[in-house]
Amino acid sequence: MNRNAFYLMCVLGSMLLINAPALPAEKTPSDLFLISNVHDNSFFAIASRNQDDKVYLEKIKIRYLIETVQRSSFIFIRNNKTYRGIEAAAHLSWKYSFAGKRVQTPHDFIEKIASQSIQTGSSYFVRTSEDKTYLLRDVLYNELERLEQALRSQK
Repeated sequence: MNRNAFYLMCVLGSMLLINAPALPAEKTPSDLFLISNVHDNSFFAIASRNQDDKVYLEKIKIRYLIETVQRSSFIFIRNNKTYRGIEAAAHLSWKYSFAGKRVQTPHDFIEKIASQSIQTGSSYFVRTSEDKTYLLRDVLYNELERLEQALRSQK
């Protein structure tokens, strides 16, 4: 995605903003996921076919996490503004495209891209349909663990 497209998405996305809730009140449950089934993500099939190529597999896991955010029905909170999954995924993809060699693994992605704002240092959050708010970082680690378990079961 080029910069002009990203800026256009930001402008359009800002039209959909609403007030963000308070910080999370409880620990993120280990069974909280952004999508209901790991197999619903198109990158799962790619990852399962490429488990022997470790470098490629790490990149596919990152793409899996981004697509999971995109397909989620949860609300994403960045710098006290709320966004739909598609907008949050576009932002994470944009940040990832500039990360270069700083981000080699899904853990790097979660810690260096998807945990907090570079500008403000504020954590990113996700709000569920039950109106509970959790750290996006923790939810992405849940998703990554679920993906890795599913891949291990296919070997």
